Amino acid sequence: MDLRYVKSEVRSNLRRLSAVTLAFLLVTANSAQSFEIVECLVKPKEIAKLGASARGVIARITADRADRVQKGDILAELEASAEENEIALANLRFENDVAVRLAQAKAETAEISVERLGQLSEKKLVKHDEYEHALLEARTARLEEEEAGLNAGIAGVQLAAAKAALERKRIRAPFDGVIVERVMSVGELYNEQGPIFVIARINPLVIEAWLPAASRSAILPEGQWHVDLESGETVTATLDLADPILDPATGTFGIRLALPNPDGTILAGQSCRLTQPAKPG
Repeated sequence: MDLRYVKSEVRSNLRRLSAVTLAFLLVTANSAQSFEIVECLVKPKEIAKLGASARGVIARITADRADRVQKGDILAELEASAEENEIALANLRFENDVAVRLAQAKAETAEISVERLGQLSEKKLVKHDEYEHALLEARTARLEEEEAGLNAGIAGVQLAAAKAALERKRIRAPFDGVIVERVMSVGELYNEQGPIFVIARINPLVIEAWLPAASRSAILPEGQWHVDLESGETVTATLDLADPILDPATGTFGIRLALPNPDGTILAGQSCRLTQPAKPG
């Protein structure tokens, strides 16, 4: 088991227990219908481990740890010369309309011949069989024109498929955020077994805390919570959710607050203490 994961779980459990103990004591000591101070933790809104949807050698990396990225930014690309050549070939097929124009001209010429032979056949100047043969050729030419149009449509689908294959060799940011870790480097073989990047959404941040069941009635959904950060700042956050189920092992429920962080100046991962506004009455 990863030692860092074990340490993280231990710290999380200790914070949860300290939060429960402190909140319980404060609820007991105060006659007001709200707890006052709770230990909490500031976390990213989301953390994603990114990789490509295909295997290959990493050819280019455009982002590194601590870089701010926007949704859709290309962070890395795998070697994709075969896919690029396939796109070029499919594009030539799609843009080449010679077959369509040739089939159209052939059909128009055949129909003119049918019209001329039809007039001659009415005057008994050509055999009726000759006219019927020309009519069949005109119909065949129109079918060939339809086939050429269908092939042009297929070429468009093949071009889209080639572009999709190339896109599978690219790693894009799924949301606005910051690169937490770059795991691999140019030249390494990516085999879908692990991530190339770890990215975190830090706007908004979330604040998580655990409260005893007795504090449930004191929560104000519309209230502003005051948060004292480990870094020394004091900010305000709003309630995002409160768990509807208690943790049977501790008799507590979790809450999550939303903390705006548009400039990215508030650090995720720091501990905090939050104060809920007192419930009226």
